[in-house]
Amino acid sequence: MLDDTEKSPKRQFVTRAELLRETLTEEIISGKLQPGARLDEQEIADRFGVSRTPVREAMRHLVATGLAQSQPHHGATVSWFDSERITALLDAATELEVACVRLATMRMTKGEMDKLVAIHAQASQNLFDEDGYYDLNDRFHAVIYQGSHNDVLIETTHMLGARIGPIYRVQNTLAHRARQSYAEHDRIVAAVLKGDAIAAEVAMRAHMASSSMMLERLHGNVLGALAGAVSRRTGAAGDKS
Repeated sequence: MLDDTEKSPKRQFVTRAELLRETLTEEIISGKLQPGARLDEQEIADRFGVSRTPVREAMRHLVATGLAQSQPHHGATVSWFDSERITALLDAATELEVACVRLATMRMTKGEMDKLVAIHAQASQNLFDEDGYYDLNDRFHAVIYQGSHNDVLIETTHMLGARIGPIYRVQNTLAHRARQSYAEHDRIVAAVLKGDAIAAEVAMRAHMASSSMMLERLHGNVLGALAGAVSRRTGAAGDKS
């Protein structure tokens, strides 16, 4: 049964559909739910002690990210991973994150920079709290989006983030990932504070590539293509700088 009280206080207002989506995503990425497995709404509702409404909402997100596929009259099943689809999603997320940090470096107010630094400092106290760090990671990136001062970019980045966030969340189950992520954030913050948009862009690309490679470790060769693709682009960006 999904129990919100088992999560950190910061996550107690996350919806049941979001918690369910995160759990199912983790089970799919880790291989606990095998490709082709049927995702029966009633069975999942009974298993987690929820109604079918949050199950349906979670299913829509899984289908949107390519982790599940829906067939008329047959319900949803776990996808045979479409590496091209996942690569496309993460490619798009990378480019949006890079655009945000580049503009934020040039446009952030002092107040926004102070907020970014404060969140980053708070994250250092939550490196061994999976849920706490995940929430602070979301806030860290959200401040960068806001700092771009581009409403269209902010909206688009948040919309895509809602679709692929659970995929990224799975990597937080790996040991030391929070500490590695924090170190990567540190380089982003340093570049932003210096007003070095190129360095901020390179640091963000490296951060996104690192996340992709962590996902590869969780699911082996299935996600190997996306990690390689993002890493190659990161290297190219670094060479140009």
